[in-house]
Amino acid sequence: MSILGSFAAPVGAMMAQSEKMEVIGLNIANLNTGGYKRSETNFSTMLAQTYDHNKDIGGVRSISRSMISQQGSMISSDSNYDVAINGSGFFQLNSEIDGSGTTVYGRDGMLEQKLGDEITININGTDVTSYEGYLVDKNGYFVQGWPVNADGETFPTDEGSLQSLRIDPEAFTSNGEATTAASIGLNLPSDSAANYDESTFIKAYDANGDLQSYQLKFTNFVLGNQTNTMTPNWNIPASAAIGFSETATTTLYNTEGFEQDVDLQFTKTAADTWDLRIFEGSSELDVDGTVDGTPNAISVTFDPTTGAITSTPTSITVDTSPTLGATFTLDIASLTQNAGAAITQTSTTIDGVKAQQVNNNWTLEIFESDGTALSIDTDTTPNRLQLTFNPDGSLSTPTSVTIPGSSGSFALDMTNMTNYASGQIAEVSYDYNGRSDATLTSFEFNAAGEIVGRFSDATQRPIYKLPLVTFTNPDGLEPINGNVYRYDPNAGTAVVRTANGQGAGTFVPNARETSNVELSDEFTRMIITQNAYNTASTVVKTIDEMTEVARDLKA
Repeated sequence: MSILGSFAAPVGAMMAQSEKMEVIGLNIANLNTGGYKRSETNFSTMLAQTYDHNKDIGGVRSISRSMISQQGSMISSDSNYDVAINGSGFFQLNSEIDGSGTTVYGRDGMLEQKLGDEITININGTDVTSYEGYLVDKNGYFVQGWPVNADGETFPTDEGSLQSLRIDPEAFTSNGEATTAASIGLNLPSDSAANYDESTFIKAYDANGDLQSYQLKFTNFVLGNQTNTMTPNWNIPASAAIGFSETATTTLYNTEGFEQDVDLQFTKTAADTWDLRIFEGSSELDVDGTVDGTPNAISVTFDPTTGAITSTPTSITVDTSPTLGATFTLDIASLTQNAGAAITQTSTTIDGVKAQQVNNNWTLEIFESDGTALSIDTDTTPNRLQLTFNPDGSLSTPTSVTIPGSSGSFALDMTNMTNYASGQIAEVSYDYNGRSDATLTSFEFNAAGEIVGRFSDATQRPIYKLPLVTFTNPDGLEPINGNVYRYDPNAGTAVVRTANGQGAGTFVPNARETSNVELSDEFTRMIITQNAYNTASTVVKTIDEMTEVARDLKA
């Protein structure tokens, strides 16, 4: 090697140290850049040729690499748009709304909203122009995530289902879904007095995404069924004088199976002829078939020889007046007129089921908001469902009920209902699926990467979920402008995972990941680099002096 060739090594060293100093300066400049990953410069020996034990023109070259896999520091944030990644993984980003653009990866979770297509919304009857809004990173790349499944709880996990995340207020106003399942937890007081009843109210979404209210009425009686037909097998006194009047009281069941008294008054108006009037207490009922609200008598006649009834009709519709009062048919075909001084009530036949208090048994009735009783059973009392509890207070049967409603049906799980001494109904929990057409008012992240939306109807639900993309060698990714990375085969295959799954990290809401630059380390490297550069320059100066000596030898 000639003496002039001796310049190669120290000049190369100066160039390599200059590059390292440039990298150090870049690291220091990005000390507070969100998600920035520091670079590090290493060196390798460079030889042009070797022969025997001799080496021709040697030197050094610099090799810089980004320390992408190293975690940066985290700082808290008061913005719900900010979310940090703790551990392995990257946000998946795309340059186009529809996901057809360039895919890049990033760690900076300082997100924001970017306007999309123009939309028209109606406010108080007036059409107003607005815009879609999408979640993007600081470079305007669209954050990719999964939309929630139809069940409102789970998410897809495949890469093909990823999409840009629309988060403007109108994003979900046409996304209502009817409630299909609900569950209730409450305690019915086992120490309640007889005929105790109390209601609780629940809500569910109809097919239009509107909330509907339902009343659940519980009674500690096993409610019965009303009397539909009453048949008095009575004898009317034939020897009674004209003007004779007598009242006989009989008992029937109202619409809930509770006893209700009515009075039948017979007044003799002529031979073998009687007027029949019916009273509830002091109130006379309209029973002449005119339904005009004016009480009238029914004329009843008998055969003077056989005593059998001869008048028609023998069936009378009676509409009692109290709330829950029964409307029933009075069948008087079995009345007779024979000897006697007073009415003889041989027997009275009524149908219906009497209400009664049974330990560990309650009756459930469900009403729509307009008071319409819903059919919830298949027996003779379809509007009432008997609940049976075990001696330990747990519900035995049934454990669920289908609530039909005019706006769609849903299943109500009652497994968590109990029957303990509590004095009154104790409401514990109520949950239901479905969703409204309400506007999105705000959102927040959770550790699983779910975006939980808060809506104008005071509800909240998960709407999206962020994935984490992992690589075998994340340091092999290609850094590009904007502090993001482009895929490079040296990084290995990109795998889309859920947070905290198979080596992926987790999300930290309301936090940002800053750079992984340690300032003290950078200053240390700066001093070392400066010394190496100065030393290399000294070598160059020395060689230069040697060439001058060689030059002067010719003189």
